[in-house]
Amino acid sequence: MKIAVATEQGKTISDHFGRSPYFAIFEIENGNIIHQSIRQNTFTGHFRGHHEDHQHGEHHHGTGDPHSHDSAAEGLSDCNVVISHGMGRRAWEDLRARGIEMIVTDETEVEKAVQMYLAGTLRDNVEKLH
Repeated sequence: MKIAVATEQGKTISDHFGRSPYFAIFEIENGNIIHQSIRQNTFTGHFRGHHEDHQHGEHHHGTGDPHSHDSAAEGLSDCNVVISHGMGRRAWEDLRARGIEMIVTDETEVEKAVQMYLAGTLRDNVEKLH
């Protein structure tokens, strides 16, 4: 099992899934972390030239469908769980539909969130989706 956590620098959880420059990747075996690595975010829309004008609700993009989360799903396809501090509802729904468990948490520390997930105590705050 692999757990990805959106992060700015590997220690704290990023405020937004798509804008996170990195993902801390934890490999889990028998309920324990056996390996940890950092994966650069080159696959979410925000890092591939797509962005949303929140004031006007418009989507602008370089190439491809700005509403598609295919590249994010592909970039994290080897992960079973993704943890972030916040994300858009559509991204959350699209990745969950592909079998990736998406969790929005109040926890701020990357490794603590993973340990809480493994212990079954990490709450998914879906009300924080935007």
